[in-house]
Amino acid sequence: MAFKSPEGLLLGLFLLGAGGLLLFWGERAGGKRLRRVLDPGFAPRPRPLGWPFLLAPLFLLLAAGRPEAPLPWRQNLTQVVLVVDTSHSMAADDERPSRLERAKALAKAFLRDLDPSVGVGLVSFGPQAVLVLSPSTDRRALLEALEALRPGGVSPLGQGLLQAKRTLRPEGPERDLPEAKPPAALLLLSDGAANAGQDPLEVAAELAGSGLPVFVRLLGDPRGTVSRIGEGLFFVPADPLRLLRLAQATGGEVLGEDFRPLYRMLRLHYVWRSQEQDLSQALVVAGFLLLAFGAYRNLAQEGRWP
Repeated sequence: MAFKSPEGLLLGLFLLGAGGLLLFWGERAGGKRLRRVLDPGFAPRPRPLGWPFLLAPLFLLLAAGRPEAPLPWRQNLTQVVLVVDTSHSMAADDERPSRLERAKALAKAFLRDLDPSVGVGLVSFGPQAVLVLSPSTDRRALLEALEALRPGGVSPLGQGLLQAKRTLRPEGPERDLPEAKPPAALLLLSDGAANAGQDPLEVAAELAGSGLPVFVRLLGDPRGTVSRIGEGLFFVPADPLRLLRLAQATGGEVLGEDFRPLYRMLRLHYVWRSQEQDLSQALVVAGFLLLAFGAYRNLAQEGRWP
């Protein structure tokens, strides 16, 4: 155990000692006065403090030093990255109200039934591939990041997949350890169009080699559509064949409204970790609980507070 605030511990020790001395002198002086005015048979006998009142100050004293100790905890290493297309074509309205808004709704539906211990990250591509949020179990932050996505720019689908790969399988000397490859997958929400960057099917080989299946959900009319975007009408393509080939090349699947194939793949993978934890709050709570228990014990046994 280490103390983050040893000066707090010393100050608490000083105050505890001073308080103890004042209490001792007060009890002693009061006892002398009583013995002068009462017969010896009626004088109150010194009564030792109960053990709860001795332990409670010790706990509070330790809390003043803000102690830290390594405590074991279980962590689920399973992760998934949402790869969301935010290119210009995702503004098309063949999905209501738009392809991008439909992608957000699908992402939220996926999260509702996903185990809360699974880490979820977010990558957007368009006009650049960006790691919006590293994998974590903070669903509130993820939902806020999803809502902030806006369509615009070209569609570098290959770069988005590479960014997700670097997030789930970072390079480093430990990359070949068994723990470095827990269950992980990509959920790609896109219309399949790619008009910038590396060929997504070339990236698929790297993903397959890293054990990262891509589960895809097509957004938009497979035949393409004419849609009003901004001030004009544009033909907005979709490429379901590219998404199908991506899924097949990486061991993933093409999804509809049912995410159960992806849930089955994201099996839980727990490991034990050791992490420094601040014990001060627990010690404060324990100290006050001991004081309350000691007061209740005295009231029940002697009909008086200490």
